[in-house]
Amino acid sequence: MQTTSNRHSNPSLEITASPEFTSWLAQQNLSVACTTYQTNRLFFLSTQANGRLKFHERLFDKPMGLYATGNSLYMSSRYQLWHFENLLEAGEKYGECDRLYSPRTAYTTGDVNAHEVILDDAGKVIFVNTDFSCLATLSPDYNFVPIWQPPFISKLVAEDRCHLNGLAMVSSKPAYVTACSTTDTAAGWRNHRVDGGVVIDVAQNEIIATGLSMPHSPRWYQGKLWLLNSGTGELGYIEERQFHPIAFCPGFVRGLAFWQNFAFVGLSQLRSQTFTGLTLEKRLSSQGNRPQCGLMVIDLQTGTALHWLYFQGVIEELFDVVVLPGVLQPQAIGLQSDEIQRLVRFPNSGGIVTTKPTAKRPSLGATPPIAGLPTQQITPLNSPEDQRELGWGNLRTSSEAAFSSREQIRYQRVYHLNSSNAKAYDRLTYPSLQKRWQTQSPQGELTGLSASLDGAIVGFAISERLNPQQAEIISLFVLPEYRHQGIGTRLLAYLERELAQQGCVEIILSYSTSTLTNVALEPLLSKLHWQPPQINLVLGKTATEKIVQAPWLNKYRLPPAFEVFSWLDAGLSLPPNVEAHRLEPLNSLGLRYQGEVIGWVLTHRIAPDTIRYTNFSIAQAFEKREQGVSLLAEAIRRQVHSGVPYLTGSVSYRYPRLLKFVERHLTPYLTGVGEVRQTNKFINRKFDTGEN
Repeated sequence: MQTTSNRHSNPSLEITASPEFTSWLAQQNLSVACTTYQTNRLFFLSTQANGRLKFHERLFDKPMGLYATGNSLYMSSRYQLWHFENLLEAGEKYGECDRLYSPRTAYTTGDVNAHEVILDDAGKVIFVNTDFSCLATLSPDYNFVPIWQPPFISKLVAEDRCHLNGLAMVSSKPAYVTACSTTDTAAGWRNHRVDGGVVIDVAQNEIIATGLSMPHSPRWYQGKLWLLNSGTGELGYIEERQFHPIAFCPGFVRGLAFWQNFAFVGLSQLRSQTFTGLTLEKRLSSQGNRPQCGLMVIDLQTGTALHWLYFQGVIEELFDVVVLPGVLQPQAIGLQSDEIQRLVRFPNSGGIVTTKPTAKRPSLGATPPIAGLPTQQITPLNSPEDQRELGWGNLRTSSEAAFSSREQIRYQRVYHLNSSNAKAYDRLTYPSLQKRWQTQSPQGELTGLSASLDGAIVGFAISERLNPQQAEIISLFVLPEYRHQGIGTRLLAYLERELAQQGCVEIILSYSTSTLTNVALEPLLSKLHWQPPQINLVLGKTATEKIVQAPWLNKYRLPPAFEVFSWLDAGLSLPPNVEAHRLEPLNSLGLRYQGEVIGWVLTHRIAPDTIRYTNFSIAQAFEKREQGVSLLAEAIRRQVHSGVPYLTGSVSYRYPRLLKFVERHLTPYLTGVGEVRQTNKFINRKFDTGEN
């Protein structure tokens, strides 16, 4: 069976399932709910009356852990924990829907990377607080209250020290947890993904299984402790402190639920650096297979995969899976349509009551501020005059993916933007900008533009003024589910107009190449008549477990006349354009020859688990010798021995000799290679929309 979700023509979602999967769901009288934080979706899989598969989804911010009990559904998200309750009475339907989950309560936990969530025997919510490496519960007085932490965790800090991720209950009490390592340092687990995973007995504070690869989703079922050994793609159980696999799945397994003698296993593609170098990747490659995203139904008696369902397109990862017995067509009320405003219940209401539509605001004054957003002055850009000037007429796009109605996108200027209040828009910028502002404040005035739908911002663009006549686009972001609809093009065109009105003559834009820039950004720039991009830098990233395989790392040793020294200890001034802030003392090194400084490697800690190799230089007289290679190798060796797992760097096209070295000696040991390209556009008061 194959179906394409017509609500996802942009971007597309294709669902392929085994021939009997849909009818089997109906025979078992159940449906399935899943979360995918990769695309911000809670979705349900069920069978329609005509026997076809039904896919129903709602959008939430980074949904992860999911737990169903009775008429209730609990879900963790980026900084909230949601409680949904069924609006329907027994026997009542809403269209064909026989279970309608409505958001009832949202608890603000803060962004703690909450993974799984569950209720104990007293009805108390317990969740896995991954960033703080503990189990926690809710409180009216605090964001969370820790109730247990692994014995090897010395301090509760937001550093994701061991990647605690899963919780199994026995007799409705916390019994077992999974973690990716037993490390007690910031993001230390990332260097132990292959075999550092453990299972811990909560009551005994004892590790009962080791040698696992990124284990997830522990579950106590039919007298056994089941779990997913994600890094090997296996479902199995723990017995006598050993993991016993019963089935292999072609994907990163995460999300596990049971029904009778069947296991529902969630699969994800290997799409990020976290998944590289795993046994699963090697096994699939040797079989000539590629990783899948979807679900598998496995017979617990035989380990056979009875049914499967795969996603192709926008959904590449799943996180959690729950089974909904006795529910044929579940749905949820989202936050972006009028259902949440108009569908109500109260005592003796006789079921759902639909209230009258919200009246339009009679005021002719300024638009009131949007709840939950910063209070900077906001100027709408969607007046008919604006639209006529830009040649767009009435700008419209589709609303939340599960609804077919079309709503107007509103473009607005945000004033008084700075690096502090811009944090409110972090989910609408890329991590690179967030990291940049942690270490370097903007040097010029910021101009922000937002694109919103029904009061929810779906796109955001920011420029920084470099001088009175020049500005740089430092962020252009549209939420994944709203891409390919022209929002990014309009944001950039509006921003060009704003900058022209400020007297700006030239705009520049630098970006790292990716699939997204190739298929979205570069066609957008061409449409708006920007200059063809030029390559400025070659980027590389890798992991220490990969770079240690390079033979040159231990090949060249420095003669006695050369001395490696700590740059910070020497108290020397830095080269131009090298930041002193966060200069890494571990391996920022200098090289002396007969007492004279002839070279250096300067690095920065850009994240707890990542060191950037910022500046590498060697005196011209020594370029053709091995001393430069020896210095770089020494810096890398020091990082390898420190346990910091990731390293990044870049090389300018202005240094062909260094670029040649990277291509020959470093590229085979990189996990990712890219480019930084730069383009520019000269603007004036005649605005270019890119419309044909």
